[in-house]
Amino acid sequence: LLVPYPQYTGYSIGAAGAFSSIYHSMQLKVEKRMKSGGTLLVAYTISKMITTGDIDSLTSWLESTGLSGIQDWNNLKNERSLSTYDVPQRLVVSYVVDLPFGKGKRFLPNASGAAGKLISGWGLEGVTLYQRGFPLNFGTTGGTQGANIGGQRPNKTGTGSLSGSAESGLNKWFDTSVFCSTALNPPDHPCVPAAYTFGNESRVDPVLRSQGMQNWDFSLFKDTRFGPENRLGMQFRAEFFNLFNKPHFGPPNTTAGAGNFGQVNSTIDNPRLIQFALRFTF
Repeated sequence: LLVPYPQYTGYSIGAAGAFSSIYHSMQLKVEKRMKSGGTLLVAYTISKMITTGDIDSLTSWLESTGLSGIQDWNNLKNERSLSTYDVPQRLVVSYVVDLPFGKGKRFLPNASGAAGKLISGWGLEGVTLYQRGFPLNFGTTGGTQGANIGGQRPNKTGTGSLSGSAESGLNKWFDTSVFCSTALNPPDHPCVPAAYTFGNESRVDPVLRSQGMQNWDFSLFKDTRFGPENRLGMQFRAEFFNLFNKPHFGPPNTTAGAGNFGQVNSTIDNPRLIQFALRFTF
């Protein structure tokens, strides 16, 4: 009964329109415009997304850990879990600040001549991001269901969560001993799913997640006006992407039975990038 079309040795199942989803969130936004020049915008979101399946994969940067397999196409309600795109908390702070130095500003407001041109027109801007990691989804290289449609998951006997920093967990992101399947244990082991049954692991794990994101993009700029009636302008910019050069690790391998099961072997962003720009306007 687990095989929908036993007369065929192989087939694929189109899932368009088969899944359902529900999303709840609280979204807060605070915006402050400063008298001295500049804007501060803070956006904070608490959310939860639940689906019976995820049909599209996202790119690696700031996005999902990948698609999760369907165990039982005859009972999609049993596939209901967190979405692989679920982000429970996300904070974004963006700002543009004119520094209070130089002509017309709080400090040295009467500066003139070459000195006035040098100290006036400086500013800062940037975007800071903090967000929780994406939930992990697990599969196994060995199965007992006998349905030949993929997507079988292992049994899970505990939360699997481990404490410590991201760097300390690269070789063991979660406790692999809580997962049981024929790829990890003898077929007669009591924790292995019985023949022709499915593993009890959720389609997307409710506890285990990939590393969260912390990213700072920052720039320092200077605007200078000159020429007849200050009609000409020049802007200098120094831009820093991933300012603190923080590595963001990719998700661990989540296939029970794989040689690197539970290990992190990749990063999902670039190291710090610094670039300079000079723009002339007329």
